[in-house]
Amino acid sequence: MENAATPDFTLEYFQAKEVHPDKQRSFDGLRVSALGAGTYLGQADDATDRLYEQSLIKAALSGVNFFDTAINYRCMRSEKVIHRVLKELERQGLKRSQIVIATKGGFIPCEGTPEVFDDTLRTQYLDPGLIAPGDIALGCHCIAPAFLDAQITLSLRNLGLNCIDLYYLHNPETQLQEIDEAEFYRRLTDAFRLLEQNVQNGRIARYGIATWNGLRQKQGQKTTLQLPKILACALDAGGANHHFRAVQMPYNLVMLEAVKSKTLQILTDANIAFMVSSPLMQSHAMSLPARVFDRLPKEESPALQSLQFLASTPTACTLFAGMKKLDHLHENTKLLRLPNWPKAEWDKALAAITGAPPPPRNP
Repeated sequence: MENAATPDFTLEYFQAKEVHPDKQRSFDGLRVSALGAGTYLGQADDATDRLYEQSLIKAALSGVNFFDTAINYRCMRSEKVIHRVLKELERQGLKRSQIVIATKGGFIPCEGTPEVFDDTLRTQYLDPGLIAPGDIALGCHCIAPAFLDAQITLSLRNLGLNCIDLYYLHNPETQLQEIDEAEFYRRLTDAFRLLEQNVQNGRIARYGIATWNGLRQKQGQKTTLQLPKILACALDAGGANHHFRAVQMPYNLVMLEAVKSKTLQILTDANIAFMVSSPLMQSHAMSLPARVFDRLPKEESPALQSLQFLASTPTACTLFAGMKKLDHLHENTKLLRLPNWPKAEWDKALAAITGAPPPPRNP
């Protein structure tokens, strides 16, 4: 299996797919789909594995070349599913180097079933000394360098890869539940140094943070993340040529903080990709009052209206939606055949929903 996704092969991928040019995005030299496949939801069981396998294979054949997972998703099963999917896709003619794989580390994982977590924490992490008790936040989260290095090794094994295309620190704001801000940014810098070393060693190609609440909360709350300080940590860890390349956060018709704050301006100025999690809010966004969708340009369905609003956001790269069911996949991948809404229409929709000014365009 080839080592990593490459600019040439990701470009080649789209030459054989009916994906509108607007829905082909540039990410750190790679060509990626505006819709990505998430692997978070579902039980840690064989039946869910099979659903994800058939859906991810179909997604890659339909124009989705960006997969998102995490080592703790479904007790490592989601990473292992992607391994099997990549092997099958190669059998069907797609190259590993055409598919972009992102995973995450930070939450202490167990394997197979959640019932073994306590034993796993003791025997695999505390007893061998990979984690010191003081490194753990909320009993489940760690960003200590030795732990992260072991997690990258384990993710590479689970995924069957030699190199991970994008490695996120997973919800790093969890640490702020138990340590002060100064200690947090010291730990973050140490974690980034470890990730820079892994880039140099060829085990990951680039890194970022995947956050849930940290960039959506108002300033002054205990677990609020400061993007300028995070970027300063990356600069300290890797210099001007650091490999911090992406920030993932929730963005949907309910969770609109990304376009109501300075977040997108900061990311744009720093040339950091904005990756979208929970674009349909696990389908809850579809339950919004009809008047919300009446304010948006018309599409075939409320789901497509929602996805088009997000994908037409000038700074958005890829929206990661969970699509283990084939009917959801079929509905969502219609997005890839559509042009973005014109900027003026998107600005009007944004103002109608939020009253906020439009975010900056990519440089």
